[in-house]
Amino acid sequence: MDMQIIAQTPYYLVVDKPSGLPTVPLKNDPETKDTLLGRLRRTYPEIMQFGKNPWEGGVLHRLDTLTRGLVLVARDQNSYAMLCKQQESGLIIKDYLAVSSVRREQLPVGFPPFPYGDIADGKEHLVGSWFRAYGEKGSVVRPVDKDAPKQWKSKTSGVWYETRVKLIDEREGTRSFACQLASGFRHQIRCHLAWAGYPLDGDASYRGMKDKSFGLSAVGISFLHPVTRKPVHYSLR
Repeated sequence: MDMQIIAQTPYYLVVDKPSGLPTVPLKNDPETKDTLLGRLRRTYPEIMQFGKNPWEGGVLHRLDTLTRGLVLVARDQNSYAMLCKQQESGLIIKDYLAVSSVRREQLPVGFPPFPYGDIADGKEHLVGSWFRAYGEKGSVVRPVDKDAPKQWKSKTSGVWYETRVKLIDEREGTRSFACQLASGFRHQIRCHLAWAGYPLDGDASYRGMKDKSFGLSAVGISFLHPVTRKPVHYSLR
């Protein structure tokens, strides 16, 4: 599946990234790997003229390689600066669809007890934690809550991250959750749902059920237009 341009304005792009495609290249390998940014720069070379890091260009946020969905990319320095300020202030809201076909009572090693109740009860839950790197070379993360051991807290990101979660569909043992966040950490939704006992389908890193497709899609994004300041929203639904 190739990427699709959902919105093209003089100030930003909204792009539907396919599953399996990295959003941006690695710092030490900016040219050789196929990425969303690499594909975009061929048509929109201006997105490489600014950004916090030269290998990330005007990309405002990343999606995990396996996650399909909407990515926001600035096309000029002023728009990038305005959108970065919105992101830092929690004004860029991202909506996700998460799918889990398994309920695990026993949590993976390194997870504290889940303190937020059953997220599949039809109510909206606000799941929050710090995060710490875990596993070989920190390839995955673990949540750290307020009752966690001191040695865990000392190794966290230092920022409290929250995911709004609500069950929106359940059939034949498969549950679909609407998830929303304003600021994100690597693997945030994947880790929070695994912590709740509902790991994503196809997510072997967090003991999800084996599946050819990955159970997470970024389906919506809302922000203020960087010039008019009017609210805008884009959706895959």
